Amino acid sequence: MRTYYLDMRWNLVVSGLEALVNVDRNDVRRQFVRRVGKLATEFGFALSEAELHDAYTLRSKLAHAQGFLFDLHAVLPPDKHRPLYDKLESLLRATLKKCFIDETFGQHFANDAAVKAKWS
Repeated sequence: MRTYYLDMRWNLVVSGLEALVNVDRNDVRRQFVRRVGKLATEFGFALSEAELHDAYTLRSKLAHAQGFLFDLHAVLPPDKHRPLYDKLESLLRATLKKCFIDETFGQHFANDAAVKAKWS
């Protein structure tokens, strides 16, 4: 997450959130959007469903070498990349911190059933 290149950081932040909330092989985008949206609400982050779709689309296009971030302006205007990225990274950091500090909260990610029960 310390690399200068936002193109690489998108993959890391979205994959980090996916690792926490995606538990089924099907409908991974839907799981990401729904569950990260609920996680954002839990922490008071303003992340819309459209923003989460955009984030997932950017991650997918970057991960599958369909372009570089500067060329993906059709997905999200360049001036919106960094603010959205910053929200996602802040959410991931806040979530992980709370998992380490609050064992009860961390148990919501203990296994697939726990994730489904809390975030579905």
